[in-house]
Amino acid sequence: MVVLVTGGSGFIGSHITSKLVERGYHVRVFDQRRPLHGNVSWFKGDLLNEKDVLEACEDVEYVYHLAAIADVNVALSHPELCLAVNETGTVNLLKAARAKEVDRVILASTTWVYGRTEGVVDETAPTPMPDHIYTKTKIGQEQLVYAWYKHYGLPYTILRYDIPYGPSMRSNMAIAIFVRKAMQKEAVSVFGDGTQGRCFIYVGDLAEGNAIALKGNAENQIINLAGAEFVTINQVIDDLKKIFGEVKVEHKPSRPEDFMGARVSIAKAKQLLGWQPKTKFAKGLKQYVNSLTKEANAIGS
Repeated sequence: MVVLVTGGSGFIGSHITSKLVERGYHVRVFDQRRPLHGNVSWFKGDLLNEKDVLEACEDVEYVYHLAAIADVNVALSHPELCLAVNETGTVNLLKAARAKEVDRVILASTTWVYGRTEGVVDETAPTPMPDHIYTKTKIGQEQLVYAWYKHYGLPYTILRYDIPYGPSMRSNMAIAIFVRKAMQKEAVSVFGDGTQGRCFIYVGDLAEGNAIALKGNAENQIINLAGAEFVTINQVIDDLKKIFGEVKVEHKPSRPEDFMGARVSIAKAKQLLGWQPKTKFAKGLKQYVNSLTKEANAIGS
């Protein structure tokens, strides 16, 4: 079985690629960057080039579609690029997948589509009008995938990720910023009372959930993949103190745009896929710190 992973050289994509290889799949990475995993084939291409995407889908049975503008700051500064890559790029992929008779497209989406809904959110929760250009494009991707299924019968799975963290994460992601400041003995900024939080998910668990989503009963389903714990900013600080000892904290007033967070239900993933995250936040945070230490030692040697 040949599985195509668009964006397979990125943070989440590289972990999914490794998990699929581990499970015995033949993996083809579609990316402009060379894959981190050596035991895969690499199709260097552009999502906005229809010919590239069509060729990449040749003899492919399943596609994991992760290639996107995922940095919310880039989305804000270059909205036209975000729209083009995330939505037009998805159209190109869906056209190619249908033309090459791909069995199913698995879309990497996000719990951002739930907006500022508080309390517990599951897959039946409505997707309100987006308040961010990035969120708009992710809702657009979901709608395109569903419309293609309705029009052309192309099966899909939509996986909504909560905030991932772990080795190889982008340096401007919240957990990465907190860890870097703690390592450099700089103050970590906490806005408000620190009770806002997320169901952070360790990237290894997220990759495992993606691999299991190849199961037949995940076809034409929307499934949340999130951490089992609602982790507040205060808890992040406490866990950093257990690793580093003292952590400087700078308390600042709440910001109007701050979102207190929602508890993302993973009951459907447990029921359909038999999946649940194995890594508690404190352990995953420690593993991320260890990965940074190893990188630093490797550079130093």
